[in-house]
Amino acid sequence: MKKILTLVCAMMLGLGFAQAQVSQGETAAGVNLLFGSWNESLGIGARFQYGILDQLRTEVSVNHYFARKHRSCWDINLNAHYLLNVSNHQFYFYPLAGINYTMTNDKKKTDEYPNGKGESNHIGLNVGAGFEYELNDHFGVNLEYRHTIVRKVDQGVIGLGVNYKF
Repeated sequence: MKKILTLVCAMMLGLGFAQAQVSQGETAAGVNLLFGSWNESLGIGARFQYGILDQLRTEVSVNHYFARKHRSCWDINLNAHYLLNVSNHQFYFYPLAGINYTMTNDKKKTDEYPNGKGESNHIGLNVGAGFEYELNDHFGVNLEYRHTIVRKVDQGVIGLGVNYKF
């Protein structure tokens, strides 16, 4: 029993100190399929990632959410990911944080927008987390949840994507 407890503790410590395989200067580009809660709509996006430290990378993404209920949305994000290796240097967990610029368009005529052009721009914050699985040295897939905290346009975004590492 003592050996099993020691082995379990050693494995847990190993997970806590696992290093990501992302290295400084590594770059990747990818595409996302998204679902945004603000207008309950699907979206598509593109992203570029750059490793600034061995476990820390930045990401710039541009996303478009398709019009639904007369509403459409674009957003631009600058996020930081801190990668933690979960298994075999292929599967990673990462918390994320960043800033967001959101552009919304409500085409429905209302008292506030009688001509139907309810366009607005907002700046906010992103918080979330994701998982990434490296298929090989160049390709990886990811699943991510990001909550964008923006006045009047708070939204949760679930994304499924694929990356290509250069």
